[in-house]
Amino acid sequence: MMGIEAKITSKGQTTIPAEIRERLGLQTGDRIAFIEVEQGFLIVPRNRPVSSLFGALAEYALPGTTIEDYERAVGEGISSHVESSRRKGGPVA
Repeated sequence: MMGIEAKITSKGQTTIPAEIRERLGLQTGDRIAFIEVEQGFLIVPRNRPVSSLFGALAEYALPGTTIEDYERAVGEGISSHVESSRRKGGPVA
């Protein structure tokens, strides 16, 4: 699929193009999440069970990386987020 562009309004809103909504199975009122990855962002429907996302990030997996490596990285990311929030004096979300 070639790239599809959308315009952001003065209110910071955009319309997800019909082709993308159809491919993601999005309906009016559905929620989506923007997940940051090295190459940009993934748009993930939030109204689906987690199991439906199995393999969605497979292309970003590094050869030889174990589940323990990923669990450690997630833990480090969470710790970093908590520390950063505390330093800024904000809530830990």
